[in-house]
Amino acid sequence: MKVILLNGVSGFNGPDPVTDGEYFKKVCYSLIHRLNGNVLSFSEPEAARHYYEVKVNVLEENMSILLNNVYPFIAFASSVDHGYIKFIDNEPLLNGFSPYYRVLRSNELNEPLVIKENKGRIIVGNKNELNEAELNNIKYWKSKTVGDIVFNYWD
Repeated sequence: MKVILLNGVSGFNGPDPVTDGEYFKKVCYSLIHRLNGNVLSFSEPEAARHYYEVKVNVLEENMSILLNNVYPFIAFASSVDHGYIKFIDNEPLLNGFSPYYRVLRSNELNEPLVIKENKGRIIVGNKNELNEAELNNIKYWKSKTVGDIVFNYWD
């Protein structure tokens, strides 16, 4: 299993972002149109939200398509509320986005964080390459799952 919790995946102190919002928008519009759906809105990352969010109506469902701001990781959600995201799986969208992005499944994103504390510092037991700033944010924001880090609303 490939590492999801890469250095900087949270948007803090990592590499420069490699995701391209304009390209993501084109892929979304094209794929959703092919599935006879509609793009309802497109939101870029902002100060506290470290991911793109595209709200769509496709396959008779309203949902959000999320793209991490740093790495080409995509997820699908039935609801997105600051600090809480209900991740879902959608096979037609997974198949459509897979050639362009790494689509993360709900079980990967809902994986509980294994956190140990030692002398005021936290250690994440899940396979990771997280940096010190990210570990401090995980502790501060009381992150509980892998998805809480990849698609965070930390300010």
